[in-house]
Amino acid sequence: MSSSFVRVLTLSVVAVATVAFAGWSRSGEALASFKATGPAGFKIVGATKNLDIKDDGTTLTVAIKLTDIDTDNSLRNKHMLEDLEAEKMPACSLTVPLASLKEDGKDAEAKGTFALHGKTHEVTFKYTSSCADGVCSIDGATDINLKDYDVKVRSYLGITVKSEVSVTAKFQLKK
Repeated sequence: MSSSFVRVLTLSVVAVATVAFAGWSRSGEALASFKATGPAGFKIVGATKNLDIKDDGTTLTVAIKLTDIDTDNSLRNKHMLEDLEAEKMPACSLTVPLASLKEDGKDAEAKGTFALHGKTHEVTFKYTSSCADGVCSIDGATDINLKDYDVKVRSYLGITVKSEVSVTAKFQLKK
């Protein structure tokens, strides 16, 4: 083999390895939301378009700053941030082993670690993913119980929401 061929082959291997370990990052628009329910059909929905995605090579973490969540009611936002003690614990996240995720998973299920209010618990979440040309669209959901995270559920004007909350996220990843 000529030395120029070896150099080209070596550069090709390095380029492929660099692409393979480039990691996932967020691409395009995203939406994370929660839904809490109470008596007589009462519900609270909060959402944010600000998601942070981190890939450390073995796990994928989806995180949001609690102050980015908007419920379309300033007093409710204030109460939510107080109850979550967002000044001391400003974020929540879901961390998932990359090996447990399917790039083309229809109605897939996986386990991850949900962190909120200084506590972490393993959760099972359902998701759908579809990938094309290095971009994956993810749509996932899980339910959490605020009591598991030592979050005090507020009662306001005689209305108390249930401690079970649905959490969803939709986003795109690219390599």
